[in-house]
Amino acid sequence: MVSRPHRVAAALAAACVAVSLPSEGRACSVCQCGDPLFSSSGSSSDSAGSFSLYLESQFSTKSSGVLAEDPAEPPDPGDRERSFDRELTLWGSWTPVSRITLAASVPFRWLTITEEHADGESVDHSNRGLGDASLYLTTVLWQDLETRPISWLELRGMLKMPTGQSQKTIGGEQDPHIQVGTGSWDFGVGLGAGHHFEHFSVYASSFYRMNRNGSLDYRYGDVFLANLIATSEAFPFFGGVLVRPGAELNFRYAGKDELRGVSYGDSGGAITYVTAVLEIPFTRDAEHRAPWLRLAIRLPLGDANLNGHQHEGFIYNAGIGFAF
Repeated sequence: MVSRPHRVAAALAAACVAVSLPSEGRACSVCQCGDPLFSSSGSSSDSAGSFSLYLESQFSTKSSGVLAEDPAEPPDPGDRERSFDRELTLWGSWTPVSRITLAASVPFRWLTITEEHADGESVDHSNRGLGDASLYLTTVLWQDLETRPISWLELRGMLKMPTGQSQKTIGGEQDPHIQVGTGSWDFGVGLGAGHHFEHFSVYASSFYRMNRNGSLDYRYGDVFLANLIATSEAFPFFGGVLVRPGAELNFRYAGKDELRGVSYGDSGGAITYVTAVLEIPFTRDAEHRAPWLRLAIRLPLGDANLNGHQHEGFIYNAGIGFAF
């Protein structure tokens, strides 16, 4: 008889196979749910001198009302904007001294937007290129042990830089939603805390991101994120291959976007996701973190608290990491 942990891992593995399948719904690139630092490098209580690289792909789509070119002339309420985003993001994380971790991320984005008008006409626009890079600083405020702590509390800061092209004309228009960058310098601050139990770990984080006015006089709404993450210790599965299943509860609240000072009605609001995660360490040593494969699928728990017409569905992630 298969044990309960093995059944759970099998279910997660089956769910994560769907990474390659298309889906309706996504969170925008600026206000994604989840904790990207935890996804890319795990907890931030690493030992001095540790370094890691993580390459992650993400597939997502979204449906919303069309953004008006002129806020004084709103589009037909039946018009829809459907977007499909693919991102490939390289993360680097370094702990130069005890309790201080520096991280950076650089995304490459492929964007496609289909405008579907109430009269039956549809128009496709596509763009691709390097997106906006971000820098992160994490400092451990408290931990119970100097090496391999069981409990800890950390403070985080973020700086997002306008490295992506943000004023490209596509199809005769300059639409901020089809740009690979925002053109704004954005900032964020947050807290995280973790605790290791005998066979699993729990991690919680909160983060507030302040978005400034960017190119094309467009400003994405500020974002608050909260996450609760549980991960199991690694155990052998399917012929001795180690697996490390996990689950997340991801909450996001975003303010409305603004175009030339006028609110975009089909933006912002609150949404919660539940995320199934499966990590596969490529090593026989469960304590050795590198290299590893990470698969995740995010399921939204309804769109009722999003503003206007917005539909967000599953988000698929797959990544591979190396620690040194």
